[in-house]
Amino acid sequence: MWDAMRGKVFLFDMDGTLIDSTEVIEEIWHRWAARHGIDGHAVLAKSHGRQAIQTVKLFGPEGIDLEAETAWFNEQAALGTDRIKPVTGAKEFLSKLEPHEWAIVTSANRPLAESWLAAAGLPQPETFIAAEDVSRSKPDPEGYRKAAEILGFDPTDAIVFEDAQAGMEAGRGAGAKVVGIGPSNHLAHLADSWIADFRQIEAFREASGGFRLQF
Repeated sequence: MWDAMRGKVFLFDMDGTLIDSTEVIEEIWHRWAARHGIDGHAVLAKSHGRQAIQTVKLFGPEGIDLEAETAWFNEQAALGTDRIKPVTGAKEFLSKLEPHEWAIVTSANRPLAESWLAAAGLPQPETFIAAEDVSRSKPDPEGYRKAAEILGFDPTDAIVFEDAQAGMEAGRGAGAKVVGIGPSNHLAHLADSWIADFRQIEAFREASGGFRLQF
């Protein structure tokens, strides 16, 4: 673990990292699994951090309509905005950053991601990589590489914030440093440091450019 970490830009996962939608997501996947006679707990164990269509492809019965099932999931998720809340300290942390200093890389589609951020009272980033902006889902590093490139930096200059294994693997695959976030640190071996929430970290701008994070 690091007591301090340096980087030029911040790349954030959304769900579980900046917002808490656990109640909504778990309820929807359990309902989806029940519709198809699938173990909901097994679905949840693999769904976190992945695009919904990838989870449907992984668990859906043969011949399932991937697009229709994914659309159903997104429609249900869009109805749950009243249960979306920000991760503690996320709003305060983001408020200290300039638009060119951060991006979101999410496995959600853009309309859903934008509505959830609004429901949580968090700002919309200028650089936003959603499900429809990549050809490969996390754990592939495509999204994080693309976000860093748009911000004008090499991924090795980025610090990724993630709560899911697939996302952490994507960040590491891109060459970025990874900060894990969440109440349980059972994935700490995949991260360079770990925080329970954003109250446990402070960002300082350095005279030479970029940031120093203090944990």
